[in-house]
Amino acid sequence: MDLMLRGLLLGGMTSRTPSASGRVPAGLARAVLPCVLALLVACGGGDEPAPQARPVIVEALATGHGQARERTYPGRVEAAEGTQLAFQVDGRIARLHVADGARVRRGDVLAELDASPYEVSLREATVNERTAAADLERRRALQAEGILAPAAVEQAEAQLASARAAREGAALQVGYTRLRAPYDGIVARRHAEAGVVVPAGQPVFTMQDAGVVDVAVNLPERDASLFRFGPDLAGTATLPARPDMPPLALTYREHATVPEDGARSYRLVLRGSVPESGALLPGMALRVALPDPAPATLEGDQAWVRLAAVLSDEHGGATVWTVDDEDRAQPVAVEVVRIEGDRALIRSDLADGVPVVVAGARLLEAGQPVRPQERR
Repeated sequence: MDLMLRGLLLGGMTSRTPSASGRVPAGLARAVLPCVLALLVACGGGDEPAPQARPVIVEALATGHGQARERTYPGRVEAAEGTQLAFQVDGRIARLHVADGARVRRGDVLAELDASPYEVSLREATVNERTAAADLERRRALQAEGILAPAAVEQAEAQLASARAAREGAALQVGYTRLRAPYDGIVARRHAEAGVVVPAGQPVFTMQDAGVVDVAVNLPERDASLFRFGPDLAGTATLPARPDMPPLALTYREHATVPEDGARSYRLVLRGSVPESGALLPGMALRVALPDPAPATLEGDQAWVRLAAVLSDEHGGATVWTVDDEDRAQPVAVEVVRIEGDRALIRSDLADGVPVVVAGARLLEAGQPVRPQERR
């Protein structure tokens, strides 16, 4: 096309004598310009590039036919309360067997103290017990011969019992030099290093139950006033990043009676068991579904949608944009029954569960490809 344009311009220029200034005469320009434009139009008459898919945020429509009777909120995984583990005796840490994040089983040895001083005490207590046992046998033999009084035997029995208790206590102290996991879980944090002398009771590890997770939800003031908090409150949670993971069953744990700082929302904490199909780590975002405390009775062709999803059409009616099976935007006329806060009750022939665009609909055209993403 460049050669054709160049030839056309040169041909037109050679047909007339240039002006003294060296510029193309105005008449020549007026004659050539239509031809150039026509050529450009002819050369550009190929297929137009396919429009790019526009990202949009969607929510599944819940009509009166398939009301979920639940409300969803963003939640966040929190670590369940940890248990601080410490030795019951003083000593120098000889070995650490686990690091942060290690999964352990109940009874696994996590760390060991230098047991030498306690083993010496155990050997000494064992010798004392044997000596006391031998003395008791000797006194009993003398009593049987009538040489020794019964009080002397009773004294020897008491000494043997004391020696046995001392030996058992020394054996316990030797056992206390090994710090064991009290349950199956995860070592969340290590607080000491090998070679350090630690007193009894000083935390060495913080351990968390690997099978339990807490989920925190901030309930808006309007919703918090409707829920009845207590053991009967239960819900489910899904992980948007792992749609293949089954829903996590949650039960009530605790709730706040004062609002969060800088917000008119109240903190609710739910607890669940971690599914075997995947781990939930602190900080992960979840979608938490709770039973609707005040479910509305909808007719079959009615549904609640976000007010931002309802747009005015050119005839003064209301329209929502949906996404079809081929990920293309399609406008659908609806009737607005009423508006409450940031939600609108609509009446339409839309099917239950159809994706409705709640953000990014104002720039759409019918049939335009879109990249739908669920609201988190």
